[in-house]
Order: sequence, then structure tokens, then C-alpha cells
Amino acid sequence: ETASVRRRIMKQYFCLGSYTEPILFGTGEVFQGKGKGIYICSFEDGKIQELSSIAVRNPSFVCMDEQRKKIYAVNEMKEYLGAFGGGVTQLSYDSSGEMTVEWTKNTGATDPCHIIVSPDKNFLSIANFASGAVTTYGLDEHGCINTGRHVYQHEGHSIHPKRQQGPHAHSTIFTPDGKYMLVPDLGIDTVKAYTYQKDTDGSIDACPKKDLKVTPGNGPRFGEFHPNGKDFYLINEIGSRVEHYTYSNGALIYQDGISTLPEEFPKEDNICSDLHITPDGKYLYASNRGHDSLVVCTFGDNGSLHIVETISCEGKTPRNFAIDSTGTYVLVGNQDSDTIVTFRICEDGRLQKVSSYSVGSPVCIRFFKETSFC
Repeated sequence: ETASVRRRIMKQYFCLGSYTEPILFGTGEVFQGKGKGIYICSFEDGKIQELSSIAVRNPSFVCMDEQRKKIYAVNEMKEYLGAFGGGVTQLSYDSSGEMTVEWTKNTGATDPCHIIVSPDKNFLSIANFASGAVTTYGLDEHGCINTGRHVYQHEGHSIHPKRQQGPHAHSTIFTPDGKYMLVPDLGIDTVKAYTYQKDTDGSIDACPKKDLKVTPGNGPRFGEFHPNGKDFYLINEIGSRVEHYTYSNGALIYQDGISTLPEEFPKEDNICSDLHITPDGKYLYASNRGHDSLVVCTFGDNGSLHIVETISCEGKTPRNFAIDSTGTYVLVGNQDSDTIVTFRICEDGRLQKVSSYSVGSPVCIRFFKETSFC
């Protein structure tokens, strides 16, 4: 089945998180959110259509459990429900895409910016950027948040005078072998390692011997494993670099890396944001904010990265992007220009703009893999 056939016959759906109100970023900028909250959208032949939306405060990152029909979102705030910290909100959705808020709580740490369900679906892991902590909540058999909160505070700082005065946990990545939970912390230039047990209440254990220290001033943000389970790619926000590691039993071993910027562009005028690999493992894409571009990479025999092209994201501040499940399209959320721009992936990995869709302050795009809506 060719990519052109898939494009023609396959209707897909995604969940979108947005900023709905003002927020003070780590860069010092106050951003005015324009979004409505969380959206469910259809996607077909490169075109986006909104199915439903629901008002949720600053849901800047979302994840889904499709078997249990749950959506989990952070509420990226410094105070929530009258207490210090941001929030986490649990929603359900029905076959038409209508969403219902079921539960919302404080994370006990500020500006949560990433959320993920553990591979065994027993707990949620939330990275809280501003105060630099990880929050976990246990999940019951129905996907409901049902246990007490655990907060794991990171400590330390690094060399950037403004961005690294303290810890800034940014995301959670689970290792392919199911043994470790990795948390890139931009503020302390470390990928923190944790172990976790199945069938628990969401408690995790720090594993400092497996922590990865990156080059001071790089500011690790997010990483993704190649489908081969061996190669790991880490995007560094401040350093504007993607670093390549090999993985073995919790250890990340540095191999090589690339700059995401053209040589003539000042590094201080850019911060990286997102990184994803196509489902077939052929291409890697990374996004630049400031340069407002996407870097297209192929892989060498040993997993090394080779830049094919760097192209405009056709908007401002590509905070997040997603590759559809067929590996045919890239959807880029341009946060500051209120658009989602769709690109088609060509045979050589290069990108070709297809369409642009207007929506307020898009921040997080996550495709449903199995769900369809009537």
C-alpha cells in the first residue's frame, strides 16, 4: 500500500492542547493564550476539522489512553485550585468526540508542561518545569486517578545565568525495555533516571547511577528512542542541538550530535522545542523557535544524523509537532501565529507544505492511533 493510497483513504483524529490565559515563560516572556482549551480534530487528505472542544485552563500538554477512553492534560500554571502548583485534569470522551471533565487536582509543583501514561498504564508521570519536579499519580483499572500524589523534587543548577538558576524538569520518556523512566531537566543539564514497579500507586525510585550529564549549558528538553530500541536522540533547548546516544540497560552512551541551526544564525536567538522520528525509522525532525524552522535528518549506518534540509515552519514559534500514524504528514503547532501547518513527507524525507489551519495558541498535538469518531 503506497503513501498516496493511505493519504486518500485514511481519516485520522488528534487531540490538541492550547494556552487559554496568560503565562510567564522561563525565558521571561509573558504569553497571552488565545485557545479554547482541549480540542478533538479530524484529519484527512491534509485537512483539519474541529469536532469538539472543552474549556480547560492552560492544557499545554495532553496524552491519551484509548482503551479506557481517557484524556489527561496538564494545567500549566503557578497556582491552581488556590494552592502552589499547576494542575492535572482527567477527561473522558465518547464515540462522537464529546469530552467531559471527570477530575482535576493540583500537581504540587509549578508549570507542569508534559504528561505521559506509563507503559503498564498504572500511573501518570508529570514534568513540572518552573519548580523542577516530577509528579506521579496512580491509575486504577478504569484509567481513573485514584491514589495519593507523589512529588519528586530535583535539585541543582547549571551555567546559563537566566535559564539554569534551578531545576526545570521538562518531559518523561520510558525506556523500550520497560525498566527506566528518564526525565530531561533543562535547568541542571541532566537526564534524571528513575525505576518503577508494576502494580504500584505511582511511586518511583531515583537511580542516580544511571543519570546522564549533558554538556553544560545545553539544556536537555525531550528525547525519543528510534524504533530499533537502541538509538536515543535528545533535543537540547538552549544549546540548539540534537545529541545521539546508544542505550543499554539504563545507560545512555554518547555517540555524536548535530546543531539544528545554520552556521550564520546566532544560537542565542533560538531555543529548540520538539523532536520526532517517523514510524518507519527513516527520518528525524526537530523544531527551532526563533529560527522558526524544522530540521530534516536521515540516519547513517550507526545511527548518526545527517541533515537533509532546514525549512521554514511557515509560522512563529513551532512549540510542538506530530507525525501522523502513517508517516505521511507532519503537523506543526505554531504557538505564536495561531496556526497548525501541515506538511507532506516526500520520498526523501523533505517536507512540502500542504495547508494551514487557524486555531488559538496551539501547543500540543497528539494523534489517536486506534480511535475513530462518528
